[in-house]
Amino acid sequence: MKAKLTPITLVITALIIVLGYLAYTNYIVPFYLNNSEQTQEIDLKKDHNLVLVADENQKNIGSIEFEIKGKSSENISIMTYDPSKTSIKSVMIKKGEIDYVNFLNWTSDSCLMDITTPENTKGKLTINYRFIGSN
Repeated sequence: MKAKLTPITLVITALIIVLGYLAYTNYIVPFYLNNSEQTQEIDLKKDHNLVLVADENQKNIGSIEFEIKGKSSENISIMTYDPSKTSIKSVMIKKGEIDYVNFLNWTSDSCLMDITTPENTKGKLTINYRFIGSN
């Protein structure tokens, strides 16, 4: 009985590996890895109104992912919204070392981001973002 299980186990293992590879190449790569990351760096001495724009080759955008890293001497407020202002998200980030990641359902090919800081705020932020959609 044990001898019969070994070939079945090998076949099932091979099938799982093949299905995993197919899922990776057909679903993960086209919808996530082929979407290029873009970066903006800002100084927190003043407020910023950023316009984040998808790559011109991207189609069928379904979400946006952004990662914010840096340091701030004061709490900062970040508001993201689409140009028609139908989807508005706001977040307050505490002062100090910042390592913030957000993933939003998004259908527009651009995102407006307002970063508001109190006066005399010191620090810098690096914003890495990508629009996720099919290419």
